[in-house]
Formats: sequence, structure tokens, C-alpha cells
Amino acid sequence: MKLVKSLLLGSAAGLVAVAGASAADLGVKKPTAVEYVKTCPQYGAGFFVVPGTTSCLKLIGRIRVEAIQNIPLARTSDSNSFRVRGYVGYDHRTATEYGLLRTYLRGYLQRQNEVGGAIGGVNATAANAVLEYAFIQFGGLTVGRITPVFEHGYSNLFNGSGSFGGHSDISYVNSFGYTFQFGGGFSGTIAVDSARERQVAIRLGTYAGQTMPDIVGSLDYAGSWGAVKLAGAIHQIRAQSTAGDIASSKYGFAIGLNTKINLPMISAGSNIWGNVTYSDGATSYSGFGSSANIGRRTYNFDDAGFAGSSLRTTKAWALHGGLEIFAAPTIRLGVYGSYANIDPTGAANTITTGSVWGQAAWLPTSGFLIGAEVGYVYARGGASANSVPTGGAPGTVSRSQNQWVGRVRFQRDF
Repeated sequence: MKLVKSLLLGSAAGLVAVAGASAADLGVKKPTAVEYVKTCPQYGAGFFVVPGTTSCLKLIGRIRVEAIQNIPLARTSDSNSFRVRGYVGYDHRTATEYGLLRTYLRGYLQRQNEVGGAIGGVNATAANAVLEYAFIQFGGLTVGRITPVFEHGYSNLFNGSGSFGGHSDISYVNSFGYTFQFGGGFSGTIAVDSARERQVAIRLGTYAGQTMPDIVGSLDYAGSWGAVKLAGAIHQIRAQSTAGDIASSKYGFAIGLNTKINLPMISAGSNIWGNVTYSDGATSYSGFGSSANIGRRTYNFDDAGFAGSSLRTTKAWALHGGLEIFAAPTIRLGVYGSYANIDPTGAANTITTGSVWGQAAWLPTSGFLIGAEVGYVYARGGASANSVPTGGAPGTVSRSQNQWVGRVRFQRDF
């Protein structure tokens, strides 16, 4: 019996040894630890460490779907349109001994179905691609395509009443700038921007080649109560004609004061904001592009125009503001308004504009918005050269025009 037990134990040991040898022969490796994605909480939600580096990256995306209703410019124009945008981008950051090195990119592809034009001088396009932001920041230096330094950036408007007087008409601009941090919430920025993107027009003439970029600066303060910003800009006006006394360039300027006040006593996130802008020969800074369509009339604007053999600069001023209240953590309500005055080149052609907007938005979850907006926009005045009927014979359309605009938006950000 003892002999049998010994034989059985020996056989079992042999089998274990053979099995171990077989496993080794097959090259089975030991399990390795899983390498999980590391986050970068110092930069906010969504940032993660790029594997094999010390840099952090955030992927950016957005889908925006809108239905817009407005007054058609002519019988051949559409009174409603549908717009779909797809945004893509990234935010890449690396901490260096000289400060933060940041690279940011965001753009979108758009498909809009509309024939004719919309208010604010924005002509409908079937499809296009837009580069919104593409910049590098290194410490206080910022170079690339950015929101202009002159802007305040306080508004949450869907449509943006400032597109026809109210604030700068330029959403993005190519720029080189530097921001100084003074401490205590104070900062200052000086930048040179593309002058081409700020040109409106020269009445009865044409812009020559630019010899100087726009020079823009701002002083900012941000605190727990809100923010305030004082901004200024210088813009060169250089005509192709060298007749009379216009051989040398003229220089326009703009100045703006912007304020935002938080209203935590009402609810978290509630605020009231406003800005005032004055420009002389730098029309886009007051919210006027080369033209705007209101009702069935097209209004034309300029930076300057010929008065005989001289260039006369165009003066404009604008007020713009709004009140935003969170009626609930997921419900945002807003009311906004603008009023502006512009005096283009020529006699008896001063134009005044105004708008009132109401907005309601539901944010059921983080990054998702369902909202609606309705606005009333009007324009008064303008001589025949600066106010042209659209879709009607001259004299059949009043120079005093108004327009109702409605918009529904679905937007998802990540």
C-alpha cells in the first residue's frame, strides 16, 4: 500500500512539473498593470495628460442646429432658414519655466439653406468653413486668430444684436499681442491686429494697401463683483486716390467702456452688463459692417468718404446692454437692447438704429442647451446713397424700416 501511495505522489509531482514546463515553453507572460488616463485638474474638466509627455489636452466639439424666421428682403428671398454647424478643436497646454505654453484651435463647418440675406449684413451662404480661433500663448504673449482685444465678451445672445450697432462688428481677427498682469485683478493688453479685417469702405473711393496694422489696447479689471474694461483702437484710412489733400493717410480711432456686474443676490450666474462705444473713422468698432439689411432696405456704411478732394471720416456711437437671470439652475432668461447712431459721408444721411431682444434657454444637462430668441430691429434715416431699396423700385420703400426675427437653437458642447 505504501508503495502504491508513493507511486501516485511521484506521478502527480511529475505532472505538475511537466505542466509548469509546458507553460514556460508556450511563453505565457505575467499580467501587467493597466495604464489609466491621467487627468489635469489644474486646467479644469476634460483635460488629460498626453501619454508620454507632461502636456495636457482637451478635445473640443459642438453641434449647433438653428431655425431662423425673419422678414424677406424681396419675393425671391426666404423668410425662414435652417442652419447646422459642426465645431471641432482642441486646447493643448504645457507648463514651462517661462510660463504656460498653450495652443488653441477651433473652427466649424456650416450648412445653411436660405436664399437672400438676413439682418445685420450677414448674407446667407449654402456651405462654408470658418476658422474661429487658432492661437499660441506663451506667458503673456498671444499670437494668432483670436477674439479682438477690443471686445467685451459678456453677451450670451444667440443672434447678436450688436451685428447692427452695439459693439464691434468683428468676431475674430488675426493678432499679435501681449498681456501684462498687474495683480489684484488688474491687467493690460496691447496688440496689433489685421487692418484688413477692420476695413468697412471708402465712399466714392477705394482702400489702398495698408501700411500700418490696427493698434489696439485695453485695461481690464475682474473681481468677485464683476468686471470692467476700457479699450481703444487706432485704424489707418488710406485711399487709392492721391488727389487734393488726401495723399497722406488719415487715422481713425475708437474707444469703448464695458462693464459687467454680477447679481448673486438674485441667483448664481445672474448678471447685468453694458457697453458704450464711440468711433471716428473706425466704423466696425461701433458695430457697423459695410452694409446691413433691415426690412426691405439695405443700409451702406463707410469709414470715410470723399467730400470734394478731401476725405471726411464717419462718426458713430453705440450703446449695448443686457440683463441675464437664472430663474432656476437650468433656466436662463435674458433681455437685451442696443441703440446706435452713425453719420456716413454725404448730406442728410444720418442713420439711427435700435433693437430689443428676449431670450429663454433650458440647460437640462451640462453642455446641452435648448433655447429660443425673438428680436425687433429698426433703422431710421439715410440718404438715397446710403439707403437702397431691396426688392422694390426707388421711392416705393420707406427709409424707415423694421424687422422681427425669431430663432430656435439646439446646442451640444463637449
